[in-house]
Amino acid sequence: MAQRTALVTGGSSGIGYAIAKALGENGFAVTISGRREEKLRIAADALRGGGLEINDVVYSAAEEESVIALVQAHKDKFGGMDVLVNNAGIGIGAAVDDTQTKYLDVQLDVNIRSTVICTREALPMLRESAQTNKTAYIINLASIAARYGQPWL
Repeated sequence: MAQRTALVTGGSSGIGYAIAKALGENGFAVTISGRREEKLRIAADALRGGGLEINDVVYSAAEEESVIALVQAHKDKFGGMDVLVNNAGIGIGAAVDDTQTKYLDVQLDVNIRSTVICTREALPMLRESAQTNKTAYIINLASIAARYGQPWL
Protein backbone atom coordinates (compact mmCIF):
# COMPACT_ATOMS: atom_id res chain seq x y z
CA MET A 1 0.00 0.00 0.00
CA ALA A 2 1.23 3.45 -0.94
CA GLN A 3 2.57 5.78 1.74
CA ARG A 4 1.60 8.98 -0.11
CA THR A 5 -1.69 9.92 -1.74
CA ALA A 6 -2.96 12.35 -4.33
CA LEU A 7 -6.31 13.53 -5.66
CA VAL A 8 -6.53 14.53 -9.32
CA THR A 9 -9.70 16.20 -10.56
CA GLY A 10 -10.41 15.66 -14.23
CA GLY A 11 -8.22 12.56 -14.14
CA SER A 12 -10.04 10.42 -16.69
CA SER A 13 -8.18 11.76 -19.73
CA GLY A 14 -5.57 14.15 -21.07
CA ILE A 15 -3.27 16.00 -18.72
CA GLY A 16 -5.13 14.81 -15.61
CA TYR A 17 -4.73 11.17 -16.62
CA ALA A 18 -1.03 11.68 -17.38
CA ILE A 19 -0.50 13.35 -14.00
CA ALA A 20 -2.34 10.55 -12.19
CA LYS A 21 -0.25 7.96 -14.02
CA ALA A 22 3.01 9.74 -13.20
CA LEU A 23 2.04 10.08 -9.54
CA GLY A 24 1.04 6.42 -9.37
CA GLU A 25 4.29 5.33 -11.01
CA ASN A 26 6.11 7.35 -8.36
CA GLY A 27 4.47 5.50 -5.48
CA PHE A 28 1.33 7.52 -4.85
CA ALA A 29 -2.10 6.05 -4.30
CA VAL A 30 -4.32 8.25 -6.46
CA THR A 31 -7.96 9.25 -6.54
CA ILE A 32 -9.02 10.22 -10.04
CA SER A 33 -12.32 11.93 -10.68
CA GLY A 34 -14.47 12.87 -13.61
CA ARG A 35 -18.06 13.44 -14.58
CA ARG A 36 -18.46 10.69 -17.19
CA GLU A 37 -18.68 7.37 -15.37
CA GLU A 38 -17.80 5.07 -18.27
CA LYS A 39 -14.79 7.16 -19.32
CA LEU A 40 -13.61 7.33 -15.70
CA ARG A 41 -13.92 3.56 -15.19
CA ILE A 42 -11.96 2.86 -18.38
CA ALA A 43 -9.18 5.20 -17.23
CA ALA A 44 -9.14 3.70 -13.73
CA ASP A 45 -9.00 0.15 -15.09
CA ALA A 46 -6.11 1.07 -17.39
CA LEU A 47 -4.17 2.60 -14.49
CA ARG A 48 -4.90 -0.37 -12.24
CA GLY A 49 -3.79 -2.64 -15.09
CA GLY A 50 -0.43 -0.92 -14.82
CA GLY A 51 -0.22 -1.95 -11.17
CA LEU A 52 -1.24 1.42 -9.73
CA GLU A 53 -3.42 1.94 -6.66
CA ILE A 54 -6.38 3.93 -7.96
CA ASN A 55 -9.63 5.14 -6.41
CA ASP A 56 -12.11 6.47 -8.98
CA VAL A 57 -14.94 8.82 -8.05
CA VAL A 58 -17.61 10.16 -10.37
CA TYR A 59 -18.41 13.75 -9.52
CA SER A 60 -19.65 17.05 -10.91
CA ALA A 61 -17.25 19.95 -10.49
CA ALA A 62 -20.21 22.27 -11.03
CA GLU A 63 -21.94 21.11 -7.81
CA GLU A 64 -20.57 21.99 -4.36
CA GLU A 65 -21.99 18.89 -2.67
CA SER A 66 -20.35 16.68 -5.27
CA VAL A 67 -16.94 18.34 -4.82
CA ILE A 68 -17.22 17.93 -1.04
CA ALA A 69 -18.20 14.27 -1.48
CA LEU A 70 -15.18 13.73 -3.76
CA VAL A 71 -12.73 14.94 -1.13
CA GLN A 72 -14.52 12.87 1.52
CA ALA A 73 -14.36 9.76 -0.68
CA HIS A 74 -10.59 10.27 -1.02
CA LYS A 75 -10.27 10.66 2.76
CA ASP A 76 -12.42 7.58 3.40
CA LYS A 77 -10.27 5.48 1.06
CA PHE A 78 -6.78 6.73 1.90
CA GLY A 79 -7.06 8.67 5.17
CA GLY A 80 -4.90 11.60 4.12
CA MET A 81 -3.64 13.63 1.20
CA ASP A 82 -0.19 14.75 0.13
CA VAL A 83 -1.02 16.25 -3.27
CA LEU A 84 -4.11 17.94 -4.67
CA VAL A 85 -4.22 18.51 -8.42
CA ASN A 86 -7.05 20.83 -9.47
CA ASN A 87 -7.17 19.94 -13.14
CA ALA A 88 -10.89 19.80 -14.03
CA GLY A 89 -11.97 22.58 -16.32
CA ILE A 90 -14.16 23.46 -19.26
CA GLY A 91 -14.31 26.09 -21.94
CA ILE A 92 -17.53 27.05 -23.66
CA GLY A 93 -16.67 29.49 -26.40
CA ALA A 94 -18.82 32.26 -27.80
CA ALA A 95 -18.59 35.90 -28.65
CA VAL A 96 -19.43 38.06 -25.63
CA ASP A 97 -22.65 39.28 -27.18
CA ASP A 98 -23.68 35.65 -27.77
CA THR A 99 -22.67 34.34 -24.34
CA GLN A 100 -25.50 32.65 -22.51
CA THR A 101 -25.51 33.19 -18.75
CA LYS A 102 -26.12 29.49 -18.02
CA TYR A 103 -22.88 28.59 -19.85
CA LEU A 104 -20.96 31.36 -18.15
CA ASP A 105 -22.20 30.09 -14.77
CA VAL A 106 -21.10 26.53 -15.54
CA GLN A 107 -17.62 27.71 -16.57
CA LEU A 108 -17.22 29.78 -13.41
CA ASP A 109 -18.52 26.92 -11.25
CA VAL A 110 -16.16 24.35 -12.76
CA ASN A 111 -13.06 26.46 -13.41
CA ILE A 112 -13.02 28.68 -10.33
CA ARG A 113 -15.58 27.77 -7.70
CA SER A 114 -14.80 24.04 -7.65
CA THR A 115 -11.07 24.73 -7.36
CA VAL A 116 -11.64 26.86 -4.27
CA ILE A 117 -14.11 24.39 -2.72
CA CYS A 118 -11.90 21.36 -3.43
CA THR A 119 -8.88 23.13 -1.97
CA ARG A 120 -10.83 24.27 1.08
CA GLU A 121 -12.06 20.75 1.77
CA ALA A 122 -8.62 19.18 1.21
CA LEU A 123 -6.64 21.68 3.33
CA PRO A 124 -6.97 19.83 6.65
CA MET A 125 -5.43 16.69 5.12
CA LEU A 126 -2.77 18.68 3.28
CA ARG A 127 -1.84 20.59 6.42
CA GLU A 128 -1.53 17.34 8.35
CA SER A 129 0.70 15.94 5.61
CA ALA A 130 2.84 19.07 5.68
CA GLN A 131 3.31 18.72 9.44
CA THR A 132 3.97 14.99 9.33
CA ASN A 133 5.97 14.67 6.11
CA LYS A 134 7.24 18.26 5.76
CA THR A 135 5.63 18.50 2.31
CA ALA A 136 2.22 18.86 0.72
CA TYR A 137 1.36 20.30 -2.65
CA ILE A 138 -1.55 22.01 -4.36
CA ILE A 139 -1.23 22.14 -8.13
CA ASN A 140 -3.74 24.27 -10.02
CA LEU A 141 -3.84 23.91 -13.78
CA ALA A 142 -5.26 26.39 -16.26
CA SER A 143 -5.85 26.34 -19.96
CA ILE A 144 -3.68 28.08 -22.50
CA ALA A 145 -6.16 30.95 -22.13
CA ALA A 146 -4.34 31.76 -18.88
CA ARG A 147 -1.22 32.63 -20.93
CA TYR A 148 -2.83 34.64 -23.70
CA GLY A 149 -6.30 35.48 -24.91
CA GLN A 150 -8.15 32.95 -27.00
CA PRO A 151 -10.84 34.02 -29.45
CA TRP A 152 -14.29 33.15 -28.11
CA LEU A 153 -13.01 32.29 -24.63
